[in-house]
Amino acid sequence: MRSIYLLLRLSLNPNRTVLQSLMNSIFKIRYILLISFMLLNHLVLDAQEWIGTTIDNYTPVNSMLINPSAIVDQKPWLDVHLIGVGAHAANNFGYLENSRVLNFAGYQTGKVNLERTNGWAQVNAQILGPSASLSLGKQAIGLHTSIRSAISINKIPLQYARAFIERVEGDSTVFSVNNTRVKSLTWAEVGLSYGRILYQFDKDFLTGGITVNRLIGLQSATLFIDEGEMLVDNGQGTLLSGNGKYAYAEPAFTMGGGWSTSIGFTYKRMIDDVSSYVPHGKNVRCTTLPYKWKVSASLVDVGGVRVKRNGFYNKFDETDNSDDYLNVLEGGNGIDALPRDGDRYTAWLPMGLNTQFDFNLKGGIFFNALFSQRLSFPSSYGPDRSNLLAVTARYEKNWLMVALPLSLENYRDPHLGLAVRFWLITVGTEQVLPYFFKTDVYTADLYVHLRLRFFDAPGCRTPYFKGLKGFKFGNLFNPKAKDPASCPHW
Repeated sequence: MRSIYLLLRLSLNPNRTVLQSLMNSIFKIRYILLISFMLLNHLVLDAQEWIGTTIDNYTPVNSMLINPSAIVDQKPWLDVHLIGVGAHAANNFGYLENSRVLNFAGYQTGKVNLERTNGWAQVNAQILGPSASLSLGKQAIGLHTSIRSAISINKIPLQYARAFIERVEGDSTVFSVNNTRVKSLTWAEVGLSYGRILYQFDKDFLTGGITVNRLIGLQSATLFIDEGEMLVDNGQGTLLSGNGKYAYAEPAFTMGGGWSTSIGFTYKRMIDDVSSYVPHGKNVRCTTLPYKWKVSASLVDVGGVRVKRNGFYNKFDETDNSDDYLNVLEGGNGIDALPRDGDRYTAWLPMGLNTQFDFNLKGGIFFNALFSQRLSFPSSYGPDRSNLLAVTARYEKNWLMVALPLSLENYRDPHLGLAVRFWLITVGTEQVLPYFFKTDVYTADLYVHLRLRFFDAPGCRTPYFKGLKGFKFGNLFNPKAKDPASCPHW
């Protein structure tokens, strides 16, 4: 009952410590209103999709995270991802006024846009650890390790923020609180992927893939207010009535565990006949064949974390006495004093549907369209992903990729991004302008990935020198496939 009161009170008054364990696990920063920017500074670490590295044909480890079939017919024979980090944060009410993303001093003087009726925020962060994908002819396998964190906030009533900040003496207001959602989940995952060619004839090429993840829960917190009424009097708030629920798991290693899966398919319209095509096989000189266009679809993050230790959940409605809730923590009690219905619950992952269309304009120039739709249930104890619609022009070759994604987050927040892959490193953002030009910054986004790639399968690598004759040091890092017959049949 007191949940919305405590949430907003804490967010606008950093000296308050009520509901500290629950809310600090979500917002470990000074203001909830600046969560998007401070997260980049205190990286808590899906998924915004980080478009540049996801649609690149030369980085299959990243691509398989949103569609497991991407590892079939992958450009490198072996892609070894060493380390990568990414963080995306966006909201519609807290911002840096006339500033840049990297102006960290400005984070302490952020502004609040009180012209909004309801506030929303989305935070996604990830550490992608050692991972790999390997082409095995008509089949492929992959492995990935990662730590992911997702926070989604919807319909925070900013009317209360205005009343609290302005603190008009003698002013008393009652307003409605409806469908407020605050969800947070942090977990580690170890995933195995498998894909294979499902159909090939003439220029038609169909592949499929599946990923199974073992999940390790690290943190979970959820707060709902389905409907209620709040009284604001001289900057003090009291929830008069309402119904909703909350859940919490104390941050810890293996506070719970679970499983998840992703499944995907890709159809390619090839340029040449692929009836007998084997990726990286001798019939194509140990390489892969180009496509004219491709379309793919995938269902991702189907599953969740079962909280088993140091957790609880509770539901409340109009029959509960809101004063009991409000006085529990304000009286100096800890979070253990909160009412609860049980101590085990399931926090579901941000399930979504991804579809993609990619057109080859030749010469290394591609046009891509990506659509991501959230499928998670609004009442679930787990975060929601952002809806995403993006179109991207990119240039890609073995050693270089440049992408310019134009995206709409939740169909209302336009971003212009930039991603560059040079040799082994990829750096990108889906909101590039605030890095270079002063503006009101509502969104911050950045990702970096480092990898090794091997293009020649065993048997295809033969040095083009014998003994010391013609030897150059660089030859050690540049093997050639001189004899197509040496390539494997698989």
